[in-house]
Amino acid sequence: MWTPLHIWLATTALSVLAMPYVWAQNTPRVKINASHAIQTDSNLFRLPAAANTTALIGRSSAAEQIGITSLGINFNTTKSLQKFELDASLVNYNYQNFSHLNFSARNYNAAWRWALTPRLTGTFASDLKETLNSFADYQGYNGNQRADTNTRFDVLYELVSPWFLLGGVSQSKQVNQQAVVAGGDYSSTSADLGFRHVFSSGSAISYVAKAANGNYLNRVVPSVGFYDDSFKQIDNALRLQWILNGNSTANIHLTHVNRTHPNYSQRDFSGFNTGFNIDWAITGKSVLGASYTHELGSYATATSNYSLTDRITWGPVWHISPKTQLGLRHTWAQIDYLGSPNTIANSPRRDITRDTSLTLSWQPYQQLAINASLQSKTRGSSQTGLDYDSSIATLSAQLSY
Repeated sequence: MWTPLHIWLATTALSVLAMPYVWAQNTPRVKINASHAIQTDSNLFRLPAAANTTALIGRSSAAEQIGITSLGINFNTTKSLQKFELDASLVNYNYQNFSHLNFSARNYNAAWRWALTPRLTGTFASDLKETLNSFADYQGYNGNQRADTNTRFDVLYELVSPWFLLGGVSQSKQVNQQAVVAGGDYSSTSADLGFRHVFSSGSAISYVAKAANGNYLNRVVPSVGFYDDSFKQIDNALRLQWILNGNSTANIHLTHVNRTHPNYSQRDFSGFNTGFNIDWAITGKSVLGASYTHELGSYATATSNYSLTDRITWGPVWHISPKTQLGLRHTWAQIDYLGSPNTIANSPRRDITRDTSLTLSWQPYQQLAINASLQSKTRGSSQTGLDYDSSIATLSAQLSY
């Protein structure tokens, strides 16, 4: 059985074996990246202010300092109409106080951007990302690693300008080291088909219908808690990319989501996901970004079937100089956990989260980039014990060759 490690090794090996042939055809770009970051977090386990940290984690404070070291390779080359890309890295996380959380992640993103003719193009891509589940979502004190893998093949065909036909198939899988109820292990396959119309201004409108079939990997039915072992989902998405002027763009989307379950229909949900984002060039050196999303998502627990999130994000970016950039970003979100798998009345959980960050990026040389950031994260919840405040500071340096 193929594990994320096997996939990562196979992808890297194939790319390395292919290098001599590709090099002979066209000189590729190969870049080696090495980086190190020091991150301090005042509340690693996202504990409420009144928590007895000594009893819960064996220390008087949940503060932590994390060293993050990464080594990666970036490779891309073009041969005629074909383009090959690989971005692979090994990332080591070292925790100063809670060393049992130490782990190494293997990540990659590989793509073949193919073309049979200038009018018939597409992408065959695969990626793997290994992370540690956030303690805001995973209520535990031991590390719970998570691996997300995605593989996709898509096609874009120019019917008659400005009309395009688009479609694709994809496979996704999520595996957690330890059980997570609301975000359990699953695999899904999907297929989509749609069209796009491109206006002379560069703006575009598209419609895509998508059908997905999924299986939860660690569930069996019948289930006392009404946790189904599979699902189906139909999405109908309408998107508009609007070029406001040469430096400002807006993206608007409207998607109807319908998720059904074969054994426990009380877990079904449907509705509209909506949203927009705009990047407005205020001056030649400053850009203001703003977005809003209204999004349904699966969140199956003993008291809820799905979540409804309203999220607002805004923030400016200043290009102080060609080598220096300063960015401010604030996100406010209201998350309601709705639906009930049984007939027992309950008060729905509601969370309010706020996330504010200030980031300074400096690239004194082409091969060296230095970043510093300060971040404040808070959550207020109607459910006891889920409030938290956390302050995070990060300093990182990356060297590329």
